[in-house]
Amino acid sequence: MISQLTILIFLLTISITSCGQANTSKENPNKQTGKIELDSSIIAIFPFNTTQHWIFRNNKQVDLTSDDLQKIETILTECLNDYNAEQEGKFREINDKHPEHKLNKKNFVIDLKRYKRQYVATENSKGEKEVWINCFCDTWGKNWKTNLVFVKDGGNCYFNLKINLTTGESYEFMVNGDA
Repeated sequence: MISQLTILIFLLTISITSCGQANTSKENPNKQTGKIELDSSIIAIFPFNTTQHWIFRNNKQVDLTSDDLQKIETILTECLNDYNAEQEGKFREINDKHPEHKLNKKNFVIDLKRYKRQYVATENSKGEKEVWINCFCDTWGKNWKTNLVFVKDGGNCYFNLKINLTTGESYEFMVNGDA
């Protein structure tokens, strides 16, 4: 026969385990939906200015939806995963040949958590939504939420790319050079 103490311990164990699971899903409600949590404090969205023809030619201003922001995050992450895999290979190759240089892997790979971002969203002549993404880890004292950040050199602390949200492709990925 099962004692009352055994039943009480069993019920307490179930309660504690259940509470922990419920608490986990409350902390991250997007875990089950597959949505990526975005930190809006690191993103600034700018209107498209037609005088900035170097960003896009003959495009027009569009707004970004929350679904668009999710797509951007996914495509950007995939692009950086490919880039980082290549850069890690370069880091290992150079480090193996010249261990005396004591290279920092951070100067080779991009950890997106270190970067602030600026987005300019447009629609091209085919009706496809395209976004220019400018990423940087230093603002040089500029108000990055109101002014686009541009620097020469700076290495992988500065990079930008374009994403076609309609096709899911990234292109014109460019990492700044070192002085």
